[in-house]
Amino acid sequence: MAVLDEAHYGMNDVKERILEFIAVGKLVGSVKGRIVCFVGPPGVGKTSIASSIAKALGRDFARFSVGGLEDVAEIKGHRRTYVGAMPGKPVQALKSVKSFNPLILLDEIDKLGVGRGGDPASALLELLDPSQNANFLDHYLDVPIDMSQCLFICTANVDHTIPPPLLDRMEIIRLAGYDLEEKVHIAQNYLLPRAFQDAGLVPKSPPVVGDQDDDDEKEPTTADRAV
Repeated sequence: MAVLDEAHYGMNDVKERILEFIAVGKLVGSVKGRIVCFVGPPGVGKTSIASSIAKALGRDFARFSVGGLEDVAEIKGHRRTYVGAMPGKPVQALKSVKSFNPLILLDEIDKLGVGRGGDPASALLELLDPSQNANFLDHYLDVPIDMSQCLFICTANVDHTIPPPLLDRMEIIRLAGYDLEEKVHIAQNYLLPRAFQDAGLVPKSPPVVGDQDDDDEKEPTTADRAV
């Protein structure tokens, strides 16, 4: 919980559900086959929560977006007979973190497209299905790759546009937006200190956002001076 509280304010129900998810994985010894999908409006912290989960589990963190993806080769890789061929995004993610058991975030999965290059949702089914991803075949490498040790987390703004076969394999966790009081608290305790740190400034006292307390000192009026 401390790792989640360090970078996120509120969302206690979401944090409790994530803790349950992590606890089950610790007890079983693996989170194989469990796919979590965070659904919520932009800016509520879906990506940063996934990064915090990776930190709590001691795993490397990799992310790629599938929004607007219309070509199966982006997932399965290009065959080496083509000019400019390269591996698929999952294999590139493993290469970037140099690990076979990272947490891989699939961003904007609700915006998958279908084009002349095939249906990427079908390729993602092979990647996310625990009964198939132990022998995931990338066309560029042309050898089976064990993706079963990876922990996959998806994000989406809405869930009704996620392809039903993918949605059936996911556990949906909904993140709501923040009210005004929570936004003020986040600005004062998270955003402003980070802004000072990025600018190389260390404030002598924590910055204050919003109205001052009523008992703060006020400049004396003319009537006060007369007394």
